Amino acid sequence: MSLMDDIKTLREKTGAGMMDCKKALMECANDMEQAVVYLRKKGLAAMAKRADRETKEGRVVVKTDGKNFAMVSLGCETDFVAKTDAFIALAEELADYVLAHPGVNYDTDETIKAKITEQAPKFGENTTFKGGYNWTPADGAVIAYYVHSDNKKASLLELAVAGNADKAKATELARELAMHTVGMQTGWIKAADIPQEVIDKELDIYKTQALNEGKPEAAIEKMLPGKVKKFAKENCLLEQATIKDNKKTVADYLKEQSQALGGEVTVTRFVRF
Repeated sequence: MSLMDDIKTLREKTGAGMMDCKKALMECANDMEQAVVYLRKKGLAAMAKRADRETKEGRVVVKTDGKNFAMVSLGCETDFVAKTDAFIALAEELADYVLAHPGVNYDTDETIKAKITEQAPKFGENTTFKGGYNWTPADGAVIAYYVHSDNKKASLLELAVAGNADKAKATELARELAMHTVGMQTGWIKAADIPQEVIDKELDIYKTQALNEGKPEAAIEKMLPGKVKKFAKENCLLEQATIKDNKKTVADYLKEQSQALGGEVTVTRFVRF
């Protein structure tokens, strides 16, 4: 093979630029494998420089084998990279890996790190694993998911199904609620699930704003419980208004659906990217 053929092959293997590939081959006496290692080391150096850049773009992928449900989020800096075939392929590969490996701490998993380290130099951007989940439905439960059309937002949601409720229809309901959590940016299932530090932060913001507006401190304190209720109504699934009818809460809607399905259905968990 000629040098140009070697450069072309190395570019296909690594995604590095032509001059970088030429230099790597020259430094490594035309040893292809050593040249790949050389470029990976250079890529790691470049990645270190990019590590502080924000990864606001990316792709979410959900996969299921009929039993388990896996969801991963892979981040990058620009929408352009997020839409490239190579980035999409990496996100899909990570989802396949998470699906095949339940019970793993994906945030620290060395295989995931290695896959990203190997592919990231192709993108020329900070590329980060934003998280992964692998869920198996609990006994008597169903799981469904929703991925938004932009592939940047998604949700997994589990419903416990009691009695003789129609599980196929319950799965349709779970998907509808997963879509709701994406559209409404739901944070928790119910008010009791909101961490105290989140409530404290929101109250501190409100008190500061109210004091800056000149409201008396005694009056502000009386209004705080109402502010907590309002926050819960805006952020907790069961207290949010349904997308179909803003006069009806999700809790009310679930009661209606429980009667229609012939058994009680309850949201047990959800996770959203």
